[in-house]
Parts: sequence; C-alpha cells; structure tokens
Amino acid sequence: MKRLFFALLLLALTSPLLYSAEPAEWEAVAPEIVTKPVFSQGEAGLKIELTTENSVGSWVGFVPVKEKTGCRITAEAVVDGLENAGAGNDCMILASWFEPEKTNPQQRDYVEFTDRENVRVFDQTFRVPDGCDRLRLELVFKWRKASATFRSVRVSEVAPPAPRLVRIVAANAWNDPSGTLEGNRRAMEETLQNIFRNVGKTDLILFSECFVDANVQAPYPEKSEPLPGGPTFELLSRYAREHQTWICANVHEVTPENVFHNTSFLIDREGKLAGVYRKVHLSTNEAMKGVIPGDELPVFETDFGKVGIVICWDNWFSETAKLLRLKGAEILLFPLAGDGKESHWSKIWSARAIDSSVPLVVSTQQSHLPSVIVDRDGEWLAETTDKNGFAFKELDMNERKRSFWLSVGPSFGDPYQLYKMERRPEVYSK
Repeated sequence: MKRLFFALLLLALTSPLLYSAEPAEWEAVAPEIVTKPVFSQGEAGLKIELTTENSVGSWVGFVPVKEKTGCRITAEAVVDGLENAGAGNDCMILASWFEPEKTNPQQRDYVEFTDRENVRVFDQTFRVPDGCDRLRLELVFKWRKASATFRSVRVSEVAPPAPRLVRIVAANAWNDPSGTLEGNRRAMEETLQNIFRNVGKTDLILFSECFVDANVQAPYPEKSEPLPGGPTFELLSRYAREHQTWICANVHEVTPENVFHNTSFLIDREGKLAGVYRKVHLSTNEAMKGVIPGDELPVFETDFGKVGIVICWDNWFSETAKLLRLKGAEILLFPLAGDGKESHWSKIWSARAIDSSVPLVVSTQQSHLPSVIVDRDGEWLAETTDKNGFAFKELDMNERKRSFWLSVGPSFGDPYQLYKMERRPEVYSK
C-alpha cells in the first residue's frame, strides 16, 4: 500500500494538475481585405494555405483556464520551405488571456518555438494572468505563398513558472594611480574582498574593460597576458573557485600566434575558463596601436542562464546587443573603460537594455562614471561610484514587466518576446 501511495503521489507531482486539452471547436478566420486563404481541417491537422504573399489567416479556438496556475501550450506546425526560409513571425501561435465577460484580452503572448527541418515545435509555459478564466489560441500563418499545417495542439494545466533568481554584482574598482599592473590587480582583489564581505554569495561578478593595464605606460607585449594562465586569470580563478561564483573580467590578451586582442573572459564556479569574447568594434586608437578585432559574437551558457558580452565601443552599435539577444543571451555584460558626457551614457545604457530587452550590467573604472545594473525596461536597479565599491541586485530572470498596447492592441504585451518575434530579417538583409 505504501508503495502504491508514493507512486500515486509522484505521478500527481509530475503530471498536469487538472487537464490536458485543445479547443473543442476551431474557427477559420481571415481579414476581409486580403486574398482569402484556403483552410482545411482533417487527420493531418489544421491547414492554412496562402495563394499569395499578400494574405494572412488563422485558426481560432478557446480553452478554459484557471488564474494563477501554470498553462503549458504545445503544438507543431509543418511549414513548406521552413528549412530554407528561417520563418520568424509568419508562422506563430498567439495566446490571448481573457477576464470574464471581457471582449478585449488582458494580455497577449507569442508561444516560443524551435525549428527542426520543416517542423516548427511550439512549447512554452505561462502563468495564467490574475482574473483570467479563458485562453484564446490563434494559429497564424501570413505573408508567404506557402502552407502551414498545425497539429498536436495541447493546453495543459501545470505548476506555474518558478522565479529564477540570479545574484549579480557590477564591480566599481578604481585603478592604481601609479599605473602598475601589480597595483591594479591589488585594487581588483580589494574590490572582490569588499564584495564577498558585504554581499556574500554571488552568481556573477563583472569587472570593467582594460582595468589591469589602465594607466600602465608599457608596450603591449609587457602588459598583455595569455588566456588561460595569465596572472589576472590566475587571481580571479582562485576567487571564483573559493567563492563558487562566475567572474567576467577584461585584459589585453596575447595569443600563441603573438596576436593582441581586447578580450573579456568568463570564469566558472570551478575557476575554469568558460569562454572568451574578443572586442569586435575597436576604437580607432586601439586599431592604430596594433590591437586586432574579434569576428564573433558568442553567447555563453552558465548554470543560471545565457550571457553575452559587449565591450565599450561595441555598445554604440545597437545591432551587437540585438544579435546577442537573438542568439539567446538573457543578460548583457558591458565592461567599459570610459564614456562621454552624462547626457549620453545616462540615456544610451537604458536604451540598449530596452531595445534588446535584456538586462545590462555595466562595470566602469573611472570615478565620474557609475557602475550600474539596468533591467530590461531601462530602469537603474543599483548603482555606485564608490572606490572599490559595487552595484548589487538579485534579478528574477523569469520576471516579465509588460507594456500596454505594445503591438498587441488594447492589452498587455511582453517586450521580451515582441522585439524578437516580430523582426523582419528578410527585409533587413536587402
């Protein structure tokens, strides 16, 4: 009996809470002003065929839901030519959440997807918005002379998404005025000690650009170091291992081929090198001194999420942050040596977080510039200008702040999805 009880308990904990269903009825819908799509419904699924690019159609159905629970939406769509088109916002599922008796939805969301050859696989769990009792699903296909067939559409009640908390620190170390490598590393270590003394456990610490060799009057071969194995890496590796935290810092790197880069590197909780990013947009001053740019925009997988890096001048080019976001970055690290007037940085840092819809962590090394943590809405959550100080914030990576009438009509939309899902790369490439 005991075994049966625990088996049933395990099944209850790992299974949907109440139901797994799909709309009882589907309605084919198309705007009057476009060429009408060809709709068909059968064993293969719900098909939408467009005979011209100037058209859009959808299958629409409703499902009851319960507020404050989790709602998992899954489906597949077979799309003609998907493997070649890289279709983004032409084949989608739009979820709209309604309060009782209301005709306008309170909230509208796109369902996230991944592509496998010619099949688009939708799968996302939402928290049912407060007060809502029904969900409208719109299976949408638009703007392509092709067809999409939706199948295996399911709505399941599950546990709501849990908070995903990340403890982030932007270090605000100041350089040694005498301009020595040893003095700068000593200041870096003092800042780390201050962080651990006052914050305790951290998940990620960011240091500024070129901190170690700033003000050091020496040729690049003398102030550059290999990765891994250089003295800055060894120092930070020890602290990362002892305090079980990720650390991102920046040095002038020299490769085995004797090529010099402006490089940020990421150390994991075991003190190992997790990845390097070589600054893509070099300033003219750096380029004329022989520093060579990188040619990749990597995203690094961590145990708390995916991280992208933009170094100083990179951040003036908005496509850098956007491309990192499209590659899955959930946090942007922005190590910075210096910036212009306050009228610039007080605006552009927030703008970059907003238009990429990703939190921005800024670490600086100059006394007039703050180190800052900015959320995806551009709000400054923490900042400091203290010597050997830090900005600290615990972020919930599953939090979604919403904007009213942001593309989705008279309801609340999610910028984190919308800025990504409604791009038109086929137009940009022209």
